[in-house]
Amino acid sequence: MTKSKMSSRELERAEYFIKFIDELKIENRDNDLLILVEGKNDILALRLLGFEGPIKPIKGKRLPDLIDEILLEYSRVLILSDWDVEGERLYKKIKFLLESYGIKVEDRYRKEIKSFAKKDVKDVEGLYVYVSGLKSKTRANI
Repeated sequence: MTKSKMSSRELERAEYFIKFIDELKIENRDNDLLILVEGKNDILALRLLGFEGPIKPIKGKRLPDLIDEILLEYSRVLILSDWDVEGERLYKKIKFLLESYGIKVEDRYRKEIKSFAKKDVKDVEGLYVYVSGLKSKTRANI
């Protein structure tokens, strides 16, 4: 996407992704969907985007303690680790553990964010700037 007007396809994709993020915020807030992120900067980025529901960091906790916390409070989790090799490894490990205890891991949201933003955003921290940029560009196309 350039600084000039977006093509109709780019505009459609941007509007779709913004709507998708808004729907995810509602799931997080109203339907008690826990979002797991790697660290505090990821939490800040999601809060700046308007996420109001439960978000917990993975780093800084022993994995067994984190799993125990989740088991006590949640039945659904979205794991939003970064899309790099380390983040994928962490995602697979936590997903396996949670599912082995009967916790539903919501893969759809992670896959959608990765497929849409992977070229432009390398981590969760970058989502705020990315989505803000999309909103700005879509307003400029009105």
